[in-house]
Amino acid sequence: MPFKDILGNDRVKKVLRKALQKNKVPNSMLFCGPEGVGKKSMALMVAKAMNCKRKKDDACESCSSCRAINAKNFPDVIEILPEKNVVKIEQMRILRKLAYLKPMLGKKRIFIVPEAEKMQEPAANSLLKILEEPPLFSYILLVTHNPFLILPTIKSRCQILNFSPVSREDIGKNLVEKGFDEEKARILSLFVHGNLKQAMALEWEEVKAKREQAWQLFLSLIKKENIAGFLRNYAYSYRGLVKEEWKQIMQILSSFCRDLILLQEKSDVRLLMNPDYEEQLRKTESLLSSEALINFLTKIDYAIYGLEKNLNMNLLVSSFFSNFKEGKYV
Repeated sequence: MPFKDILGNDRVKKVLRKALQKNKVPNSMLFCGPEGVGKKSMALMVAKAMNCKRKKDDACESCSSCRAINAKNFPDVIEILPEKNVVKIEQMRILRKLAYLKPMLGKKRIFIVPEAEKMQEPAANSLLKILEEPPLFSYILLVTHNPFLILPTIKSRCQILNFSPVSREDIGKNLVEKGFDEEKARILSLFVHGNLKQAMALEWEEVKAKREQAWQLFLSLIKKENIAGFLRNYAYSYRGLVKEEWKQIMQILSSFCRDLILLQEKSDVRLLMNPDYEEQLRKTESLLSSEALINFLTKIDYAIYGLEKNLNMNLLVSSFFSNFKEGKYV
């Protein structure tokens, strides 16, 4: 996959290609940004470009080095993956030893740490020395979706590249190329909030069912019907409910609120995030005022924030539902 085939983040690609052309790639870099936007793919792209036998600022994808890296069979491109959800000090010690050994087959030795936020503090501290005085032929690429969990001492020794969510347009075009019709591709591109990796893994029927589930919950909340039943299901019965699943439900609820505000303001319906729900949304226009919808959105944002901060999920869900039982949105 050459640079042009990585969707989005053109600014980051431009910076990296210019550094490759000038042979001035920093020995330590930190790729930061939301999940699923191509950070690891970009790191692998850099590793291939630095070892490609035919090109200087890109991967030819056909030389022996590019093929071996794609097959994960190249001894000078090494991924450091978490062990039991943690990057340990022993792994960093091995990295340090290997970093001072000259490449076996390639021009450069590249270490990629795809989940750098999972480095234990001793592991991160062990990495500092190699970041301070890296050998000319070794490069360390740290990748994270949460730079706040990276020690400041690590960040200060890395060139930081910030990635953005992939645009809805790019994701939509990619989905159309994969065989989705334009309306489904547009809905899916809105559903994943810039996460290309998630978009590529989704099945339409699965998304359709999730959105219908969220719609029934939305109707229940604004009509104050069977709220206790939903509370039992989400807060107590579904003990195995995945945090990301509840976050998705919240994000879909948010999209329904935003669409209702758009309809109330008589805005362009082409901007609807859920165009296939336009008729159902219009039937609920009179149930909530704009002020109530904005209040609703505020509570959703707080719930999502709490999930991202790993607050107790049952308490978050119970608190969210309690707002409707107390009638704060009418």
